[in-house]
Amino acid sequence: MSMRNREWPVALALVPVLVLVLAPFAWLLVSSLKSEAEIGRADPFEWPAELMWQNYLDAWQIGGFGELVGNSFFNVAGVVILMLVTCAPAGYALSKIRFPGREWMFYALIFGMTIPIQAIVIPLYQVLSGLGLVNSLAGIVLAQVSNGIPFGIFLMRSFFTNVPDELVEAARIDGASHFQILTKIFLPISTPAVMALVIISALSTWNDFFLPLIVLISPDVQTIPLGLVRFAGTYASEYRLVFSGTVISFLPIILLYILTQRRFTEGLTQGAIKG
Repeated sequence: MSMRNREWPVALALVPVLVLVLAPFAWLLVSSLKSEAEIGRADPFEWPAELMWQNYLDAWQIGGFGELVGNSFFNVAGVVILMLVTCAPAGYALSKIRFPGREWMFYALIFGMTIPIQAIVIPLYQVLSGLGLVNSLAGIVLAQVSNGIPFGIFLMRSFFTNVPDELVEAARIDGASHFQILTKIFLPISTPAVMALVIISALSTWNDFFLPLIVLISPDVQTIPLGLVRFAGTYASEYRLVFSGTVISFLPIILLYILTQRRFTEGLTQGAIKG
């Protein structure tokens, strides 16, 4: 049996799973374009007689999604930048620089990945309160960075470990500093890992509900997940608005993943250099 023939049973077995995963999204998209009367009909997948694009405009204006999206973009940008600035140098140091306690530091990092954020949310809140960063976008950025740093360093270290040590030794002989080696050699060849870190950080930050719920209080600084819950609670009977607002909330991050999925897969499955 050829390899192509062997793949057919697996593909057929995945079809029901694909339908199960995509059905709720299809129902949500179709319902968001219906009138209020059409949403209550028996067939949830029935195509509307007229596409109600006005639902999205109404939801955007009534729910204040412009401000929510702006806050979320600021939050994502801050987290992604800080993750790159901290995780890339730390991953390089743990993989290529020999110093006392390096292995124990790596073990402590792995241990940190096992601790749920709920276990440290009280001391984290106290730290942010002491810094005067509660109920601010800067505070939620720092909180989410502190939660994501262990995985980010682990990802970058795993990728940098595959780079031959001879590259570092040759660069050191030529007089390059570790900072120059990182910026001029490692980062250019680690684009898949960097993209994977960016996408994972952006996805988790955009969808995070727990930390913004703890840190952000005022509606004017809340992100999409908090604003969507508040909007759905206020207009619980206006299904067309709730469905349209839900689509608005996840559409940007879905587009990001679609545009970068190839880099995302490469970053999780490939090393920087083979051999």
